[in-house]
Amino acid sequence: MTTAPTTFYEDLTQQFNVIGALVLRELHTRFGRNNIGYLWLIGEPLLLATVIGALHMFQPGHLGSTMPAVPFSLVGYCVFIVFRGIFNRAESILESNLPLMYHRMISVLNLSIARVVVESVGCVVTLVLLYSLAILTGYAELPARPLYVMAGVGWMIWLSFSLGLNVTAITFEKPTLQRLVHPISYFMMPLSGAFFAVEWLPPSVQYYADWNPMVNLFEYTRYGFFEAASDKHLYAGYLNACCAFFTYTGLLGIRRVRNRIHLS
Repeated sequence: MTTAPTTFYEDLTQQFNVIGALVLRELHTRFGRNNIGYLWLIGEPLLLATVIGALHMFQPGHLGSTMPAVPFSLVGYCVFIVFRGIFNRAESILESNLPLMYHRMISVLNLSIARVVVESVGCVVTLVLLYSLAILTGYAELPARPLYVMAGVGWMIWLSFSLGLNVTAITFEKPTLQRLVHPISYFMMPLSGAFFAVEWLPPSVQYYADWNPMVNLFEYTRYGFFEAASDKHLYAGYLNACCAFFTYTGLLGIRRVRNRIHLS
């Protein structure tokens, strides 16, 4: 007996259902239903970002910049923890979910997307809540260019997702490499552009900073939030090219890894 071929819409619907189920499984596995339960999704980043913002409450600005210090630090940290959360957890995706590989409809890509959804939602909601609080208390103003904000955050999610695919592929069954993932994410913080603007750097350093896609996307995000932010270091084409390249290499990598998974 042969089964009727499925349509693209049916396949797409099935994939959305699978990802939705994996998201719920991820939430339950990580946060459970004890204490505040799923609210820990935003609780943890909310606490950390609040501390970062509070440390800058009494600073009028950064290095003579007219961008206010509190929202500047909140934006930088909340957007960076999107990368940190996705990148750090990418090395454990397969090891912690190997039993799910018994199901043919579940792929490594599904697992990666589910974790990206969980991390991104928590960090974005944290940014919205804290930035709204900063506006209400007079420490910040409404975003000057909301579309640039959405573009910057979107690029961060895409870049983090693509790099996470590569991490998943490279570190599978390599414990030594897995232990390097967390230190790399911490080393990336001062280099990411989360807490500095390219305009503050010496001209000779600015040229090299522009080659860092993460610095570029932070320039976009700040240009969206702050009227005084510079638009001299915005390179959309370069950002798209970097994200597409890392996505391509990551997809190739997880395809090879899937063929190496043997379930007993």
